[in-house]
Amino acid sequence: MSLALLLPLSAQSTKKTSASSKKTTATKTTTQKKSTATQKKATTTQKKSTATKKTTTTQKKATPKTKAQLKKEQEATQKARKQSQARLAQLNKNVKASLDSVLVLDNQIGRQQKSIDSLNREIRTLGAKIDTLNAQLKKLQKELETKKQRYAKAMVYMRKNRSVQNKLMFVFSADNFTQMLRRFRYMQEYSKFQKAQGELLKAKQQEVRAKQNELLAAKTQKEQNLHAVEQKKKALNDMRESCQTQVAFLNKNISTVRKQIQDFQKKEQALNAEIDRIIKEEIEAARRAEEERKRKAEAEAREKARKLAEAKAAAERARKAAEAAEAARKNAKTDAEKNQAKADEAKAKAQLKAAEADVKIATREEKEEREKAQAWQEDTSASTQLSSTFTKNKGKLPMPITGSYSVIGHYGKYTVAGLKNVTLNNRGIDIRGQEGCSARSIFDGQVSSVFQYAGFYTVMLRHGSYISVYSGLSSVSVTKGQKVSTRESLGKVGKNADGKYVLHFQLRNGSTGLNPELWVK
Repeated sequence: MSLALLLPLSAQSTKKTSASSKKTTATKTTTQKKSTATQKKATTTQKKSTATKKTTTTQKKATPKTKAQLKKEQEATQKARKQSQARLAQLNKNVKASLDSVLVLDNQIGRQQKSIDSLNREIRTLGAKIDTLNAQLKKLQKELETKKQRYAKAMVYMRKNRSVQNKLMFVFSADNFTQMLRRFRYMQEYSKFQKAQGELLKAKQQEVRAKQNELLAAKTQKEQNLHAVEQKKKALNDMRESCQTQVAFLNKNISTVRKQIQDFQKKEQALNAEIDRIIKEEIEAARRAEEERKRKAEAEAREKARKLAEAKAAAERARKAAEAAEAARKNAKTDAEKNQAKADEAKAKAQLKAAEADVKIATREEKEEREKAQAWQEDTSASTQLSSTFTKNKGKLPMPITGSYSVIGHYGKYTVAGLKNVTLNNRGIDIRGQEGCSARSIFDGQVSSVFQYAGFYTVMLRHGSYISVYSGLSSVSVTKGQKVSTRESLGKVGKNADGKYVLHFQLRNGSTGLNPELWVK
């Protein structure tokens, strides 16, 4: 092999040896690094173990707490608990106030919207009226212009022929006396016609002025209504903003709202159960009284009919005995027989008189029973008539509270705009009044019940088959069985836990609930 070939091979061998030594060196270095890291980890573990032991030793050496420290911690815990309870109570109070405020605002928003809708209807009506008045005014002005032109032409003609000489020439230039009279009469009629035209022109001018005044009044009223609508819309927007603020607060505390509504509905359900029980008892008592009255009436009627029949039969027997005694007296021959016959006849007549008196008594009792039955029917008829009159006053009955008020709870199931998944249910309406307000009767009736529940009084009035219920009274001024008239005071409305004067009002027809808002003004 030549030298030229050996040199490259030697160089390659040298390179491989050098690379191999480098790899070995790198491997050793890596091993050394790993060993160092392992040692460090072991050192760290030892340090942690030492720290743990120190901590344990420190804990073992810590002294126990004194009674004063424990008492102080307990007082701090109680204080924190009281603060938490106070915050919760304040939150409940704020939520209740906000809920009441939302209900009031919701009712006010509804009323304000109705007022705006009513004003808008009036504005539309006034707009149509203004259009009609404008058309009529144009027509009148056109007629006035026509009359003015005709009157002006007539005046020009009269001025051209106004001389008395011309008029006389027209009259005296007639062919005969009859024609002259006709021309004279024509001149008179023509003068009257001109005067009448002048009067018509004045009347038409007055009519135009009246129509202009009417149009101006309609425009003024429309402007006032538009201004009122703007003001009401502004107030409505303010109410809605306030309501939205309250609703946002309630939605943040929706669980508290639901709990309060549940608590309120539980109390209301208990009150309704008590009202239902009383009404049921009244209906059942009235049914039993009617059945008892009918039973007694039938028994008394049978007894009196029996007594009357017996009295009539006894009277008939006494009459026959008296007739027989009289016949025996007439047929008696001796004095003894005559005396005995007279005594028998007198006795028989006395018995007949007594029997006839019994018949009269039985007849009078039967008549009294008929009168009682008739009086009962009249009472029932009066109750039916009262119910009919009450029904005729639907939508006209006065509010059951004195002074200014606002409805904060409506009848039936309803939702408040903005509140999430909150449904309210009410078997009546809740009315907030002012301090010193009283509950008053909505119609003539009779107090059927007065009872106390949850610290407040409830009064129930019967108006025929209808029953009105007034709850939430702090005091009452009527008693059971007392007759009351429309708007008569029943008692003072009490203050609830939130310091508000709220009357709960219900209306029933028997045991069927009615919507009071459809019956009162």
